Amino acid sequence: MRTLLILASLMLAAGAAWAQEPGGLAAQGQKVFEDNCADCHRLNGQGLPGTFPALDKDPFVQGDPSPVIATVLNGRKGNLGQMPAWKDKLDDRQIAAVISYIRQAWSNRAPAVTPAMVSEARKARK
Repeated sequence: MRTLLILASLMLAAGAAWAQEPGGLAAQGQKVFEDNCADCHRLNGQGLPGTFPALDKDPFVQGDPSPVIATVLNGRKGNLGQMPAWKDKLDDRQIAAVISYIRQAWSNRAPAVTPAMVSEARKARK
């Protein structure tokens, strides 16, 4: 009986950890964002008009995650300048975390991105 209670407790704890993962990933992403992205996109996600694009309320950020993943991995050259590639500086988990954060921060409400999704995008690019 004691073994059964221990096993049930472990299963509940594992389930609780799994259920909290997306929030945990986005919370980790906030730190990655603050350390690597906020200088340009600002802590409030509003960017600098005419210089760096806003991420808050951006349909690109909240839409299909594949182009967002590709942009973070490989950088982007656009009308407002160039975003650096992060594929050699951040691992799959860090990239998934920061993308999950920007998709869920401020007024954004898009689903999280997983490290597996980033890994697949990284492989597809090689």
